[in-house]
Amino acid sequence: MSAVERYREVVAELAGAVVDLRERDARRAEELRRELRGTERELRTAADRLTLARGMFELRWEAALGLMWAAEAPGKPRPRPDPRAAPDDHEALEEAADEALRALRAAGDRRLFRLRRDDD
Repeated sequence: MSAVERYREVVAELAGAVVDLRERDARRAEELRRELRGTERELRTAADRLTLARGMFELRWEAALGLMWAAEAPGKPRPRPDPRAAPDDHEALEEAADEALRALRAAGDRRLFRLRRDDD
């Protein structure tokens, strides 16, 4: 085989390798686009959950302040989110907040009942 033939053979192999690489890169780019769309959906879902959690926090806080105001026990400053809270614990934390508000309401109801009974 002459040097010219060998050169043409190597160039043809390189051209084939370039085509293979382009096809592989195109497949990988499509996989990454699908992953990106999934990640973007997850991000939007997380943002929606955060918005909902903040809204529920505000409602609970206002309800708690209303109960404490009625009991003549002014509330503390608004608590800040705990940055150490695990996102996976979100539902359990929401339930714990609901339970705390129910307990506060029950305590307020009991106190109000006692106050009314004492007035009689």
